Amino acid sequence: MRNLLKKSDTKSLRAEAIATELGYLWSNLLQRGATEVHRSIGFVAIGDDEGSNTLTANLALFLGSKGLRVALVEASLRGGAFASVFQATATPGLAEVLAGDAVLRDALRRQVAPGVDLVPAGEAKDPFWAFAGDGMRKVVQKAGADRDLVLVDVPSLNRAPEAGFVVGSLDAVVLVVEANRHHADVVRRNLRILRSLGTPVLGTVASELAHEVPTLISKLV
Repeated sequence: MRNLLKKSDTKSLRAEAIATELGYLWSNLLQRGATEVHRSIGFVAIGDDEGSNTLTANLALFLGSKGLRVALVEASLRGGAFASVFQATATPGLAEVLAGDAVLRDALRRQVAPGVDLVPAGEAKDPFWAFAGDGMRKVVQKAGADRDLVLVDVPSLNRAPEAGFVVGSLDAVVLVVEANRHHADVVRRNLRILRSLGTPVLGTVASELAHEVPTLISKLV
């Protein structure tokens, strides 16, 4: 994992642009109570392949590099990617913890990057019912007990009915929308859906901007 990070062109203007954008995002999240009021934040897209997992992982790496301790939790059980990207073992992961087949300590992959501990998706027999209880809320609470922030990759709203369960277990959520993919009314409708779940929505982020991404995170795309 560290070797992959070293391969990224940290001096390129495009890489610097990504870091700048992540800095703006983090500044906005801080103004909305991140780390003080909201210590667990989920990133959720309307559909699949809109970049929510890439954004979540990028932000975790960015914050870890700035000295924060971050737990990166992959709640998208229908197609986990983080274990492969971070060169970590896939199981046990979140699915096994929620099923009672493992404890969080066994599912945590510590220091997959500076400041970042990972809980990969694992292998779920039934992704919907895995979240039916309060297991996810307990995972988030335990993961955040000795860390500054918990960032959660939430399954997509239109493809995974369990997304509502995941969102309901978090302090706040951010909607990720692929640029030029949805009509404005679709975005507004999904924002209403998110707000109806009772979890504060901190804002909307446009993804799929034309920038080069570091080698590690490009594997998520």
